[in-house]
Amino acid sequence: MASRPTLYTKQGTDKAIARAVELLATKAELSGYATKGDVATAAAGGRVDLTDYAKKAELRGLATREELAEYATTRQVADLATRADLTAYATKDEVVGVAKRSDLTGLATKAELSGYATKGDVAGVAHASDLTGLATKAELQSALTGVGITVVATEAEAQRLPDGALYFLAAAASPAQPPTPTPGPAPTTGPTVVAHTSGSIVGQTITVKLDGKAGDKIILGINEKAQGGRATANLPQGWTTLVDPYWVGTMSATIITGPWAPTIAITMSQNAEIGWAAAAVRGASSIEAGTVKKRQAEPVETKTCTAPALAGAGLALGFTFERTSAVESSEQVTVSEGWEKLQFAGQDGLNYQTVTLAKRVAASPADLVVTYPNVQGSNGLGVQVVARG
Repeated sequence: MASRPTLYTKQGTDKAIARAVELLATKAELSGYATKGDVATAAAGGRVDLTDYAKKAELRGLATREELAEYATTRQVADLATRADLTAYATKDEVVGVAKRSDLTGLATKAELSGYATKGDVAGVAHASDLTGLATKAELQSALTGVGITVVATEAEAQRLPDGALYFLAAAASPAQPPTPTPGPAPTTGPTVVAHTSGSIVGQTITVKLDGKAGDKIILGINEKAQGGRATANLPQGWTTLVDPYWVGTMSATIITGPWAPTIAITMSQNAEIGWAAAAVRGASSIEAGTVKKRQAEPVETKTCTAPALAGAGLALGFTFERTSAVESSEQVTVSEGWEKLQFAGQDGLNYQTVTLAKRVAASPADLVVTYPNVQGSNGLGVQVVARG
């Protein structure tokens, strides 16, 4: 028996056709796919135009769908700040050390501190420790009452007390009187040293700068390396020579004096290796030099130089001059008792000249004996100068 055919209505037929084409691709979805003609051309051995298609090599640097999965979309970053937006904001490093709001918890505000005393307000107020051991007002009143003394606040209260009654008037204390100044030492009579200095040069000009004022006198001792043609000092106006250039061994020493000026420039007749020391003296009417003693003179000296005493009242200064290549420092050079070392011009490289300047502090004239750390029997001499009032 033959099967019976299935009959569809028009509506059923439309639904059947719709189901049949539901899984088929649309024209839009098929755009870009090869056409029948492309396939036929390729099958016949022809070439399909692939000009607009990307090659594998060109796709190597492009991101895959998986690699793009973790990236944010444009919509997701639309509200985020850009670098330009953050320009005015502080970095972590810039806010290191800045107080946080929590750090300020417990601190007083300006409004809360209004009315409190400043450091200046309490500068003269006593500390609690300053009051330790002092009696209170009540303790003082009790103590006075115990010995029959009445404490009153005004003179009117005192007038009302019976005759013969003892009272204590608790009035405001009178301001403290400044203490009587302690008189200073009596001014020193006679000439005094107001300044001193020393130095070393290799050249032609000695520049001396000393504190002082008009009327003071400068005393300058110069020690130079002796050479074939002796370098002599060209003296400024008003200057005189106290000790003529005294040549001993390989050195030559001289002492000159003149009026004070802020800067004194002594120019030598030629370049020389020089050590020098100077003092500014106030209150001197005249200055004189004593006898020069060289090391070779009796008694012969090797580690010392002696400046013989110069008799008479006045300010005594002693100069000793030496020249040696043996190393020595100011700390190693000492002066005899009754003298104070003021300056020591030491060696400077190959400039071997030294000068010691000392002031007599003993009450009466005495030799100045300067002791050096090294034995040396020829280059050395000493002399004293006295500034008289």
